[in-house]
Amino acid sequence: MPFITLPGMSDALDEQKAGEKPGRRGDTRRRLMLAAEQLFGERGLHAVTLKEINAAAGQRNESALHYHFGSKQRLVEAIFTDRATAIDRVRVQRVEALIGSGREHDINAILRATFEPLTELLNTEEGVRFVRFAAQALNDPDFDLPIVAIRSGFEGINRANGLIIAALGDLPPDIAIQRQRMMIEMALTSLALWTRRKDAAHDEAGRALFVSSLFDALAGAMRAPVSAETLAALKARG
Repeated sequence: MPFITLPGMSDALDEQKAGEKPGRRGDTRRRLMLAAEQLFGERGLHAVTLKEINAAAGQRNESALHYHFGSKQRLVEAIFTDRATAIDRVRVQRVEALIGSGREHDINAILRATFEPLTELLNTEEGVRFVRFAAQALNDPDFDLPIVAIRSGFEGINRANGLIIAALGDLPPDIAIQRQRMMIEMALTSLALWTRRKDAAHDEAGRALFVSSLFDALAGAMRAPVSAETLAALKARG
């Protein structure tokens, strides 16, 4: 499977490992994003200080991060947007192939086109780094990742959401939106938990089984009938 890369990010990583000075290929902004992504993914957004990010990026100037991003919140958004842009390009291709094959009403196929660009991130260290970062952002009360993803304006996400809504047209709109959010939360959390396994990087057969089972669970959650209790709660909420 082709790996989803982010232009510039891999170059910055290569420079950092080789000890090259900033500015030759990457830039300070990329180095800060790379360092922050790794630290956030390992420890969480609030457990990492701006000073630690600057140091990990090789920046002696402690104001470098504030200069480039203004705040930790904007740094988190920049990392997510850059990664999501690359991922969404792949999602657009999958959605177009899906429509071209006449399977736009097949919920299993729709979910594959939507989430395989994420599950394929498990195949590389760079992808795992972003999965861990995204899961930490998902659990942070100051960063509503599902809303950011749904309202991002990314073509692939918008087209996939349209197909999901059309395929589940019999669901009440509020329930359909809630289930979309649950899918994002379920997928990212499950992927991040998988990366914490000691054999995650080497157990290819286990990873394939895990990913296939995850898609089964997502499809089941989307197809589940709405219970009388849920309809009553929806009506009571008004």
